[in-house]
Amino acid sequence: MFSIVLMVTDHYTQLMDNVRSVLLTALDPIEKVATAPQDIYKWLSQDFNTLSQLENDKQQLETENLLLKAQLQQLNKYKIEVTRLNALLGTASQIPKNTSQIASVIGYSDSPLAHFLVVNRGQLEKVKLNSPVIDAQGLIGKVNQLSLNSGRVLLITDPDSQVPVRIQRTGQRGILTGTGNDKLLLEYIPNSSSIIIGDIVETSGLGGIFPEGIPVAKVASLQNWDDQPYFEIYAQALANLHISNKVLILQQPVPTSGEVFHD
Repeated sequence: MFSIVLMVTDHYTQLMDNVRSVLLTALDPIEKVATAPQDIYKWLSQDFNTLSQLENDKQQLETENLLLKAQLQQLNKYKIEVTRLNALLGTASQIPKNTSQIASVIGYSDSPLAHFLVVNRGQLEKVKLNSPVIDAQGLIGKVNQLSLNSGRVLLITDPDSQVPVRIQRTGQRGILTGTGNDKLLLEYIPNSSSIIIGDIVETSGLGGIFPEGIPVAKVASLQNWDDQPYFEIYAQALANLHISNKVLILQQPVPTSGEVFHD
């Protein structure tokens, strides 16, 4: 009797396993369909997160790229500044008898009536009146006014500026006068002199203010009038009068003829 019960139970268990298998096979497609929206949502969520991460990565890279470009611009600026300073120091080394100090331009005027720069060096730095001021290319002017912390530099283009000069190529002497604009008038060059457009004009050393041999200008035009004993000559300044932000003040014992002003 017990064995019969075991046989019936075993048969029933096998039958239920078969029924369960059939039901699972039948329900599998239905289950997949039922879970499809959830799977799609998970896939879309993962894809959206990936796109969002990619967008964030892109924005971060663009930001870093802009920062690198800005840093590169600053680096280029510093390189240019170093080049300018090296050029200034190189210019100073050509004038061994004069001590010099670098100054920053802190103000300027280029009106027709007054051409000058204001630099951040004055009496406290022992700057003297009439001290020549140059940049890497040539003569800028001279200090004609002083305060404790600053100095005013009369540019060579100012109408009141006169610089004793000579033609570098021939040694012919003359006077370079400011005209109130970018042109300089080279006076007292006899019309019998050998002078050509492009000749370099340099300081002659006469007058006791400007050292000898500082480049000042380049001859830009000349006219020979038959009824005049001198050429009409205009020259272009070599110094970067309008863009130099660093200049050299040359210190030397010179006659003082200027004025002191107060900040």
